[in-house]
Amino acid sequence: MMPPGARLGQWVLVGGALLAAATQGAMVTLSNIVLPKDQNGVPLITGEADVMLHEGAYYFYFNNWGTCPGVNCCDAAAGCATCCFDKPPHPYLPGCGDLTNGSDPYGLYHTVQAYKTTDFVSWDNLGDALPLSNRKPGTEFRPHVVFNPKTNLFVMWFEDRGPGLSGYTIATSVTPGGPFQAQYYDVVLPGKGRTGDYDIFVDDDGSAYHVRTGFDVVKLNANFTGPDSHMSSFTTPKASEGPVMFKRNGKYYVMSGTGCCACIGGSTIYVQEADSLAGPWNFKGDVGSNPTPFDPHSPNNFVTKAQASAVFEVKSSTDAVSYVWLGNQWNSGLALTPPGPRNHDLLYWSVLKFDANESVSQFNYSTTTVFDLGSH
Repeated sequence: MMPPGARLGQWVLVGGALLAAATQGAMVTLSNIVLPKDQNGVPLITGEADVMLHEGAYYFYFNNWGTCPGVNCCDAAAGCATCCFDKPPHPYLPGCGDLTNGSDPYGLYHTVQAYKTTDFVSWDNLGDALPLSNRKPGTEFRPHVVFNPKTNLFVMWFEDRGPGLSGYTIATSVTPGGPFQAQYYDVVLPGKGRTGDYDIFVDDDGSAYHVRTGFDVVKLNANFTGPDSHMSSFTTPKASEGPVMFKRNGKYYVMSGTGCCACIGGSTIYVQEADSLAGPWNFKGDVGSNPTPFDPHSPNNFVTKAQASAVFEVKSSTDAVSYVWLGNQWNSGLALTPPGPRNHDLLYWSVLKFDANESVSQFNYSTTTVFDLGSH
């Protein structure tokens, strides 16, 4: 038996899974059933995720929801996607029923965990990027980080549901791993969308854009710390959330999903396309649902059993660009005995495929995803 970290040709054994060693032009394999491990052999702390490529390294930011198990709401009256946390159909474990380190995702203890990787095999735990002491009290959701070359600062946006707060909060740091310090509170954006799930996208010209549940696309100011102008709006067939934005061959894409309150089973994957961030946006379908009849009490309606957090680019040894969809398999720890903690729920990685019309193709379940990682 090979010991952990042993290499066999272009392969390396990590966490019981045989993963590709990412040398130049190597094929990287990421597991959807086993988490990567950091330099100390500890599985990644996971949660709502963001990915930033900076100076040849990928930085991952995860919202740490603590060590209590998740909540299975499928037996609640409204089904899996509901927020059943006030009256869960299954009792909380002792010590997990309050908001200080509980199973309720609306807890007051969230911090942001940062990691750095250059090869998707070795992961450096950079520690707590947003300590509780560096922001006002409240529930922090959906951290997103971008680098601003004008100010030379790393800018973290997050949704802040604290007392008296109704907008977004923005923190900054001089290093990608933090610590970030909250600087701007109650940042409100134009449009009819609500302060909720969102993504930040930096275009080829260096301009940054914010897309949020509702849905509104807003250009940010030069410092990435507030709005500049409202660009466009769009709707989805059913109420949805969790938008992620990317650009491919000059076309803009936003992928979102039906409501999933940190739910077991995941959500749809709706696709919108536009030739300009000013719109119009065209709905191209749902590429994330299974063909079986929808059952609100079933965790098996959606291919990935995950909710989207990010889409990021990887470049191959031939400079071909792939787009990797990253989602959260909420409550996957409930399948373990005893139940695993929320902050080690599984991730779902999938390289997006596109049809002849450049639309995103239907997802198909896989236990792994594979891509060519060249120098970057």
